[in-house]
Amino acid sequence: MKFSQEDPTDAQLVKSYDDHAVVIQTGTSTELTTLCQPFILTAEKCDLHTQLNPIANLAEDDIAYFKSHDIEIIILGQTDVTRISPQIIVQLAKQAIGLEQMPIGAACRTYNLLVSEGRRVALYIDFS
Repeated sequence: MKFSQEDPTDAQLVKSYDDHAVVIQTGTSTELTTLCQPFILTAEKCDLHTQLNPIANLAEDDIAYFKSHDIEIIILGQTDVTRISPQIIVQLAKQAIGLEQMPIGAACRTYNLLVSEGRRVALYIDFS
């Protein structure tokens, strides 16, 4: 029996990745975009111009960015996973935002899964 993944939504999804680039598909379009710089991806949009601090130094303003976009889970993908301060994790929890850190590949797969479930998730990739 052969299985194939079906993308049931018009959400932005990750099509492929490595430690230096992520390829996304924009909704129902067949156009693919290769991203090699830090970005934030949600089901609705890809933000390449965000002014967020690096992942290890997230601040309250950065948390407000995610809250304003009604995000319930942030998935941080990095080539080398760095430690987030406990204070940031507590601040996110106070805003009812979950945080998961993982390597880029696992982050991309997890993002696609959660989007397919209809979750309000943001994928934040930092290639540094």
